[in-house]
Amino acid sequence: MDRTRTARIVPFAPELLPAVRGFSERYWSRPRTDAYYHWRYLQPQPFSRMLLAVQDDDCLGMLFALRKPYRLGGKPTACLEVFDWHCLPELRGSGIGIRLMRGMMRQPEPVISVGGTADVLGTLPLMGWKALGVARRYELPVSPDVLADRLRRRMGLAATVTRDVLGGVLAGYYLPRRRRVPENGRVSEAGTVGEEIRQLYGEETGYGCVQEPDPDVLRWVRDGVWSGRYRFLTFMVGGKLRGWAMTRTYPTKQGLEASIVEVFAPRPDVALYTWMVSEAATSLMADRPRRFQARASCRILQAALLANRFRRIAPDNPIYVWPKGVGDPAQALHITLSQSDGPLLPYESETPATGEPPA
Repeated sequence: MDRTRTARIVPFAPELLPAVRGFSERYWSRPRTDAYYHWRYLQPQPFSRMLLAVQDDDCLGMLFALRKPYRLGGKPTACLEVFDWHCLPELRGSGIGIRLMRGMMRQPEPVISVGGTADVLGTLPLMGWKALGVARRYELPVSPDVLADRLRRRMGLAATVTRDVLGGVLAGYYLPRRRRVPENGRVSEAGTVGEEIRQLYGEETGYGCVQEPDPDVLRWVRDGVWSGRYRFLTFMVGGKLRGWAMTRTYPTKQGLEASIVEVFAPRPDVALYTWMVSEAATSLMADRPRRFQARASCRILQAALLANRFRRIAPDNPIYVWPKGVGDPAQALHITLSQSDGPLLPYESETPATGEPPA
């Protein structure tokens, strides 16, 4: 029997969790506890959409999306950010993945995709999606081991030389440091994202496409202890809230790493973002991460990351949107690591996958 013909595309419901769990445990090195599956698939149901390809009790493929508030051309617009688009490897080319995405494209909200595999990036344009821009990825390596490995691979130097000599010297060069503070500038750690931060998006931001923080989504993200620890920072200038940032530290097999998930201010300039990035990075140094990661589509934020000695790394993350009439490529975009699964991956797990995740 052709499994693709009998498979049904259905929305996720709690009774389908065992099928989703079986799919996940076969292909991903992700946590396998009841608490994880409750958090990952049941908690976000009020603000998520997930479509499954099912046959009897088996999950053959899935597509997940988070519903988040955006400002598109200054207009409040709910959008779906898609990720975890997968099907069984033996069913690649069968049309299951296309059926899942077409089901998501029939949802009433615009759909946004950031990055993805080569198959994803090749398929979306063929399905009529519009390219909206590109988000660049950045890295700040601060551990001698990270720098030694980079030098060894690039220059062919012996590991002892790169680690003990060059690695240590360059680590000091890359260490985050505070940049010029604006007059009457002050940074504070916040327990959560309050209404005063959300009000920053109600004014003219200078961006044609920007995601607004959603307290419910951020609360869910922070509850995901498998993804690490999150912090929120607020930035005041002259007694007025000027912007905010979100950071994350998380364990990997190589050691603790960190990311600047979000940095936002309306109508920013390079000096402001340079200060905000520097404060976000230095606030994490007590945790001693081996490297920092960041992502930015905004040229001003890109310049601020470079001013803080972040280096651009490959590959870039193309940004696609459905339908074609949504968004204006000519306007500035604000896409960071806060989109899709950027704040979540990698999950902390020692469980080996039993198969390769299909594209």
